[in-house]
Amino acid sequence: MTVERSRLRIARVEVDVTHWGTPSATGIVLLHGFLTSSHAWRRIGPALASRGHYVVALDFPGSGDSVAPAGIEWTASLAAEMVATALARLGLTRVTLVGTQMGGSIAAWVSTLLPARLERMVLMAAGALGETTRNMTLFRALAQPWLGPWLCRWFPESLFRKKWVAAHGPGHEVDESALAHYLACFRRSGSAQANFALGVRSSYGEDFDQLEPLLQDVKIPTLLVWGEQDQVVPVATGQRFARAITGAELVVIPGCGDFPQEEAPDEVSRLVDEFCTRSRPQERSPLMGETERESRTVATAWRAVAGGRA
Repeated sequence: MTVERSRLRIARVEVDVTHWGTPSATGIVLLHGFLTSSHAWRRIGPALASRGHYVVALDFPGSGDSVAPAGIEWTASLAAEMVATALARLGLTRVTLVGTQMGGSIAAWVSTLLPARLERMVLMAAGALGETTRNMTLFRALAQPWLGPWLCRWFPESLFRKKWVAAHGPGHEVDESALAHYLACFRRSGSAQANFALGVRSSYGEDFDQLEPLLQDVKIPTLLVWGEQDQVVPVATGQRFARAITGAELVVIPGCGDFPQEEAPDEVSRLVDEFCTRSRPQERSPLMGETERESRTVATAWRAVAGGRA
């Protein structure tokens, strides 16, 4: 399976993009979580492309090879606006948006911001409606411009491994090459990753109550995928998403923890492919079809906050 890479410059941010399959205006877009990158989709991207889908994975600022300029005060809404702008720049007008962990929360925010561009949505282990641990002190320390890079550079490998293993389901065999890849990225740009994630995470609200009211009007066909053994974002959060989004379907993977894309890539690929095949795309009204007008609105908002040319 051929893999292609490209880069988008959105205002002052350079977003690295990975492509699988034949380019089309209809595609599956993958959003990763904190401490990972598009590398998280290394098995799912090719699997979906082999089933005939055009697949795109975005790297968030500081992750993978994406560049994270200083001075941007990130929020979940701003991250969603960046994703929406990327979809427009890539020419994707009919998208199945798939997000895991932090990427799932951002995908949910995109659905409230630019619903006309989305046909379907898949959220996995998205913490915006509830997490068991907050880790805000660690987030803030890692995001400090002077302390953060030092902490990331000297963060003990044993502690990184311990936290990584604890977030997975019991009995999961660690992919050593993936763990080494994520640790190397963390040591190189973990402070930038934490700054981005801190802004997104702060948007959830102390009681995880900021996104839920926005989801009441979302009518996009939605699949929720959760790990039965997720100790970070429990199944109860998936159930809360299911109540908040009209018609959402929740699937729980037995034995899986907080990383469905790493722990059960074959199952996730199958679920996403079958969901795209059997679910009807969101119906488009004339108003909802005005994606160009919506895209201009998003781009204007993005420029106003992030500065520079969208």
